[in-house]
Amino acid sequence: MRIVLVILVLLNLLALASIRGWLGSSVPAGEPERLSNQLNPDRIMLRPGSNTPPREVEAPPQALPAEQTASAAESGDGRDAATARAPAAPSATIAPVSPQACTVIGGLAESEADALMQTAIAGKPGLRSERKTSSTPTAWWVRIPPGGGRDSAERRVAELRGQGISELFIVNDPGPNQYAISLGLFKTEAKAQQHLANLQAKQVRGAGIASRTTTVHRIEVHGPASALKTLTSSPAVRRSGATISGCTP
Repeated sequence: MRIVLVILVLLNLLALASIRGWLGSSVPAGEPERLSNQLNPDRIMLRPGSNTPPREVEAPPQALPAEQTASAAESGDGRDAATARAPAAPSATIAPVSPQACTVIGGLAESEADALMQTAIAGKPGLRSERKTSSTPTAWWVRIPPGGGRDSAERRVAELRGQGISELFIVNDPGPNQYAISLGLFKTEAKAQQHLANLQAKQVRGAGIASRTTTVHRIEVHGPASALKTLTSSPAVRRSGATISGCTP
């Protein structure tokens, strides 16, 4: 009996030591102690009606500081993040385009047109030029056309003098008007018509009016309006005395 009693005492001591944690492990004394031993108890999520043991909620990822982001970009790990944060490249600025225009530089002699083409227009970027000529009447000539040679012209002059016409002469210059009888040269067509009417009133036959023309050159220049403005205000154009007018671009 004494041995049995000693064994029971030893068993009780072992049980007490185990409960008190004297053997290296302890059992929580109650719910407050169990909660105090848990890590981050504020992250525990409880679901009503569920027997699933509670689990910790993962904290949302926090943005990396600028220094860590730059370091990650250099190492290659944050290549995508750096690309996403990179500012968009600014769009290229388009320079304004000057509207197209057309200018006519007219009333030029042949030498003046040549000079302008060589010094003021040729080689200028953006300018396209076209040179044209036209015949402009500069005088109106009242005359009797040639016919029958010089002898015929002299007989007709004698006849005209007998009719009271004194202002006349025979054209001797070679050409299509050689031996024509000139009766007057006028700056306007109206004056020439009036003189012809006076001659016809004196019974002068065969007289008529021919215009004397001069070949005039003009240059049409197409290009940006700003470039044409610079061209027309250049000293070369102003010295030429040309007329400036617009045309269809």
